Amino acid sequence: MIVFAGPSLRAADRLRPDVEWRPPATAGDVLGTLDQARVAICLIDGLFDACAAPWHKELLLVMARGTRVFGAASMGAMRAAELHRHGMTGIGTIFQAYRDGLLSGDDEVALVHATERLGWAPLTVPMVEVRATLWRACRARLIGPERARRIRSAVHDIHYVDRDWPAMEQVCVAAGLIGRDHFRRFAKMHVELKRADALRCLDVAAAETRPRARRAPPLTCFTRELARQRGVSWPPRLPAGQ
Repeated sequence: MIVFAGPSLRAADRLRPDVEWRPPATAGDVLGTLDQARVAICLIDGLFDACAAPWHKELLLVMARGTRVFGAASMGAMRAAELHRHGMTGIGTIFQAYRDGLLSGDDEVALVHATERLGWAPLTVPMVEVRATLWRACRARLIGPERARRIRSAVHDIHYVDRDWPAMEQVCVAAGLIGRDHFRRFAKMHVELKRADALRCLDVAAAETRPRARRAPPLTCFTRELARQRGVSWPPRLPAGQ
């Protein structure tokens, strides 16, 4: 299977021999797999700020060919929430929260990360993991529910490119929401929710053994141009009747 992943997984998570690893997906990367026979594709991470994010229609076209497409953790969770009614399989807590309307903003999973040479290491903390860590702290009675809500609100106001633990500590301590030592105990409880969902997605997708074709979306001039840019055969070879 092909897996598009970056900061949601650690280097040690990438030792699976059954995976062809790709960097975080951009527009056209999933479409570029149309000419390759694969049973499953996992969309975990994607880029969206300095470049175009993966298109919905390229995911639909790949599914129409018969490839199972799974999404989780980050960009994959958002696209799966948008396309699960059309055959994309979403995995994990983050996908479920987007699907059920508990999360809506892209900034919930957004973060800044290092380059591929540095293992895609996360440099900031996504809001969805702040929420999960606050929940863990409440369960451990380290923080009460009311204080957790106030911390969540203060941290949410920090732009995702600046939301690391030192920045959160400075904001929360300055606002009198929590003491410095208390906050550092909280930070050590960091829940790597995106990684947990990504690992679960890999396990589910690895168990997939047979293709399942879906109805293809309309073939537009925009998709044709994207395919031309990626050197993909056009029109795509889809199952009979598609």
